[in-house]
Amino acid sequence: MQASSGTGIIIGRFQVFELSELHLQLIEKVQKEHNRVIVFLGSNPAPSDINPLDWLLRWKMFEETYGETLEVHEMPDLPDDRIWSQELDRRIMELKPDGKVSIYGTELEFISRYSGRYETHVLEVSEASLESEIMEIKDVISHRDFRAGVIFGMLSRFPTVYPTVDIAVFSPDYKKILLARKPNETRYRFPGGFSDPSDDSFEESAMRELSEECGEFESANWTYLGSQRIEDWRYHNAMDGIITHLYACTFEGGEAVASDDIAEIHWHEVNRLSEEIFVPVHQPLLPLLQAYLEEVNE
Repeated sequence: MQASSGTGIIIGRFQVFELSELHLQLIEKVQKEHNRVIVFLGSNPAPSDINPLDWLLRWKMFEETYGETLEVHEMPDLPDDRIWSQELDRRIMELKPDGKVSIYGTELEFISRYSGRYETHVLEVSEASLESEIMEIKDVISHRDFRAGVIFGMLSRFPTVYPTVDIAVFSPDYKKILLARKPNETRYRFPGGFSDPSDDSFEESAMRELSEECGEFESANWTYLGSQRIEDWRYHNAMDGIITHLYACTFEGGEAVASDDIAEIHWHEVNRLSEEIFVPVHQPLLPLLQAYLEEVNE
């Protein structure tokens, strides 16, 4: 019998209210192959019908089964597979793995997307249908029952459209536009974000988001440019989605400073704007912006 060696990394979502016998067998198989086994739970910042459980609930599920005998950590989703792979490698290195590292995951959700430094192995997990099990849940009396309730609630609700706001900030002569870049992104976007239930209007949402992400500077000439459904990566293949409202304003004084979840802000020449500058999720907003600029220049 071959002796166990190195570190085995299991990448998965485990979006179930209870680890099945198949899950246990697959984890046991990896444990027999390696001296140390680490589980990374994929997490998405936007709960949905395909990601109903946050990572802490799933961490608790592993703790109930394995106690402290299995290391479990979070691996957040990112919009770029290449950058996600780099971030996974960084998190693995932070844990100081023992010997050779082997990563296990499904072909579709992990191996076909991973471009990092470590060797990969297919780990096929066929999730059992949840429907019959969910219908047997009567009372929320444990963490297992709570996870079942969260999944049931997600799958039985109406699809939701989440409203967001984005802002095109122009110099007073409309020759430059202020764009923002988030960490782990190489392209730019309009400043903006989700409308809050406490906001009295989308206009208030836009002004709040702009100050949160770009600082407290003076602005004027606020104009609503239109709305657009966007393909936000967090809702890929989910029943929910986002419709954003695009606004324009002019920069009238003060200092713009990258804040909140923005890594960098930069003034771009308006006459040199192109789709390649923007993150894919904001490229559909360019026709609204161009139509507005044509009106301004008339």
